Amino acid sequence: MIEKLKEFIKNKETDKILNLIRETPEVLGQQDESGTSGLLVIAYAGMPEVLEMAINLKPSFSFHEAVVCGLLELAKSLLDKNPELINQHANDGFTPVSLAVFFDKSEMTKWLLDQGADPNLHATNPSKVNAMHAAVAKGNIELCQLLIAKGADVNAPQMQNVTALHSAAHRGNLEMVTLLVENGAQINLKMENGDTALSIAKRDGHKEVTSYLEER
Repeated sequence: MIEKLKEFIKNKETDKILNLIRETPEVLGQQDESGTSGLLVIAYAGMPEVLEMAINLKPSFSFHEAVVCGLLELAKSLLDKNPELINQHANDGFTPVSLAVFFDKSEMTKWLLDQGADPNLHATNPSKVNAMHAAVAKGNIELCQLLIAKGADVNAPQMQNVTALHSAAHRGNLEMVTLLVENGAQINLKMENGDTALSIAKRDGHKEVTSYLEER
């Protein structure tokens, strides 16, 4: 049934998705081959209307599902019962704090970090992303600042040796680039293909970022 859900999502058939989860809410708890639940498949698809209904229909949540959905009180309760969950990777390989950041759950992110979540833990899947990579991908300056304050390594690489600075330069985000450089991001680090943040900014036509990096 989860494959049908994924097919509907792929085809952006919102009405069919809503009907499916209404008629067979158990699909929300089913897992695909990567161990991702139907609920999380919907969350990753970026369909807020569908996710809202899914949250209302689902009778119980895992810790990672509670994090993604921003269910802070539930997350607190689950962590109280099992403190090891704080840095436990989800079935698909992501850490709780990385998920909170990726889904722009600022309050959840702050709470997780206060409970001892490690911002430098990488995903166990091929992406190798951590919370900082997620924050840059979402363009969330506030969470980047918070992660840095909590000891995040701004030079940690993800897959293909992509750092947060490479990602910020690619997006032309001068504020993010400046924040990273001022907090120790190394400008000359190379990706596996030899690209630096400067070469990426030049190629992508981000003139302000290019000028800033050239001055440094």
